[in-house]
Amino acid sequence: MNFEWFFSKKTVWEDCRKNKTLRTIVFIAQTIIIVGLIITFLTFSIGFEFKKIIKDKLLNIRGQILIQRNHSKNDPCFSVKKKKLVLKKFFKTNLVQQIHGISEKNVIICTNKKTDRYIFKGLYEDYNPVFFKNFLITKNLLKKQPLSNQDVILSKKVSLSLGLKVGSKIRVDFLSFNKKGDPIFFSKRFRIYGLYETGIPEFDDIYIIGNIKSIQEIYGWKENLVDKFEIFVSYDNIEKEIIQKTPKEFSIKNINNHDIIRWINIFDINIIVISFIIFISITINMIVFILILLLERIRTIGILKTLGAKNKVIHKIFLFYIMQVLIPSLFIGNIIGIGLLIFQKKFHLISLNKTQYFVDFVPVCISVAHIIIINLSVIFVCFITIFFPSLFFINKITPIKVIELE
Repeated sequence: MNFEWFFSKKTVWEDCRKNKTLRTIVFIAQTIIIVGLIITFLTFSIGFEFKKIIKDKLLNIRGQILIQRNHSKNDPCFSVKKKKLVLKKFFKTNLVQQIHGISEKNVIICTNKKTDRYIFKGLYEDYNPVFFKNFLITKNLLKKQPLSNQDVILSKKVSLSLGLKVGSKIRVDFLSFNKKGDPIFFSKRFRIYGLYETGIPEFDDIYIIGNIKSIQEIYGWKENLVDKFEIFVSYDNIEKEIIQKTPKEFSIKNINNHDIIRWINIFDINIIVISFIIFISITINMIVFILILLLERIRTIGILKTLGAKNKVIHKIFLFYIMQVLIPSLFIGNIIGIGLLIFQKKFHLISLNKTQYFVDFVPVCISVAHIIIINLSVIFVCFITIFFPSLFFINKITPIKVIELE
C-alpha cells in the first residue's frame, strides 16, 4: 500500500476524534462543500430548464417573424400557394422551420359582463400543431374535427373576463374602414369551441383564435389569400440576416425582440454570478482549512522530516489527507443535490404563480454533463487552493524550527 495514502488514512479520523478544534474545522469545510454542491446543482438545473421551457413557449406561441406588404390593411398581400416562393426569395436559409399564412384583424366583443377590443387571429388547419398540443386546455376537441369558420378559441383569461364558457355563443364585430377612412363594423356570431392558456399575458389578454375562412368571407377574399406570413425560425437573430434581402415594399417585424426574451437571458448572468460566489466561498474555505490544518499538524511535519521524509512525500500526505475530507463531502452533496432534483422533477414540490413565471412549478433538468462539470470544478478548485499554500508552508518547515516552536 502507498505509504502517503496509508498514513493519511490512519491519522485523519483518529485526529478528528481526539482533537475537537480539528473536528470542527473538518466539519465546517465539509459542510461548505456539500452546501456549495447542492446550490450549484440547483442553480444550473433550474436556471437552464427555466430558460428552455419559457423560450420553447415563446417560440411556439407564434412565429418569430411577420412579413407583410406596406399597403392598405384591408388588402391581402399573399397567396398561400406562394409560400415556397417567399421562402426561396426572402429566406434562403435552413434556419426557417415553418411558414404559415395568417390574418389578424381588430375586433370588438360585447357581453353583459364586459366590452373590450381584441385581435382575431385567423389560421389554416395546418398551423403550428405544437401550439395546440401545448396550450389548448380542451385538447380532445380538435382531435375529433378541425376548427370550423363558425367556431373560435378564447384564452381562459378572456373567457373568465367576458363571463363565457365552452359552448357559449358570442357576437364578434370586425373593425374596418371605408375609402373615406370612416370605421365600418362587420358582425358575425361564433360558438366558443375551446380554451387555451399560454401563461404569456401579452398573448392571452388579446388574441382570439379562429378559422381564417371567417376573415376571408367577411372581407370578400379568395380562399388562398392572406395578409401576413408568420415565420417560425430556429434562433432569435435571423432577422439580421434577412432584413437586407427584403424589398422595401415588404415590412418585417421580429416578434422575438421581447422583454421576456431579455428577461430569460438574465438567467445566464444569474447562473454565472451564483456559481462564482459559491466557488469563491469554497476557495476561501479551503485556504483557511489547509492553513489551520498545517498549523495543527506542524509537529507531525517536523517528526516526518526528522525521520528523513522529503517535502514531496509530506506534501502528498496532506493532499491525501484532503481527499479523505473531500470524498465524503462530494458523495453526500451529490446524493442530496441529485435527490432534491429528482423529487422536484417527479412530484413538483415547489409551485409557482403561472401568471408571473409562465410555469406553475419550478422546472428542473438532470444533466449528467452538468453534474460531472460541477464535481470536477469543485475538485479542481479544492486542490488548486490547497496545493500552493501547503507546498510553500511545508518547504519552509525544518525540524529545528519545530523544536524551537515547541
